[in-house]
Amino acid sequence: MANYISGMPLWAIVLFIPGFLYSIFFITQPVKQAALNAGMSLQKSRNIQIGILGFYLVYLLYVSVLALKGVLDVDSLPPKTMVWGGLPLLVILFGFIGNTGLFKTLLRSITLESLIAVHVFRLLGVFFIIIYGYHLLPAKFALFAGLGDIITAILAWPVAKMVSKKKPGWKIALYAWNIFGIMDIIDLLVIAVITGANGNLREMAVFPFVWFPAFAPATILFLHTAVFRKLYQQKDKQNAPRDSAA
Repeated sequence: MANYISGMPLWAIVLFIPGFLYSIFFITQPVKQAALNAGMSLQKSRNIQIGILGFYLVYLLYVSVLALKGVLDVDSLPPKTMVWGGLPLLVILFGFIGNTGLFKTLLRSITLESLIAVHVFRLLGVFFIIIYGYHLLPAKFALFAGLGDIITAILAWPVAKMVSKKKPGWKIALYAWNIFGIMDIIDLLVIAVITGANGNLREMAVFPFVWFPAFAPATILFLHTAVFRKLYQQKDKQNAPRDSAA
């Protein structure tokens, strides 16, 4: 009987699962605060947070079932994990969630710095390097994915502080950081397709590390585009008085 569970040591799997789940909770924290900033009740803000957590838990369960049944552990181009895991979430986030009135309300109420600081959760990218250390991922993919995530996560705090205090050059730093974060994911997806075609990414198709490609690319890209949307909102707000005066 085929085994569709990671070949990593048990300690790494046990450490990864709660760490990954906590990262989702971490992402919901600024959303809850945005709801409160928007004048929503504490109960409603909690319901929004619970709704996001519930959605992602159901999605991870769906991907986990596919992985444990071996549906994703197939050599194909593009990789099945991207088709059945990452792509549906991308469509849901960009095609539906990002266009809802609730999202637009929360985006108006969330602080720009909190949208940046939330990327600290990408420190989980260290697991790519750990998996590579056990020779279960190719060096090019693992180091590119791991270092890109870690760099983005480490820089998130200082960039967020620059934005919060409007220090000189904060916009340049923000644009550079945000573009770097987006390009890191896009380049990684290209590498994943190329590497996956050679059958070298099995760990990304079995439980629990299948959560990485199913959750991270779509969610991270959505969060980065939310930063740009927030900037445009602020720009429109600043220009509104002049427009009305004219």
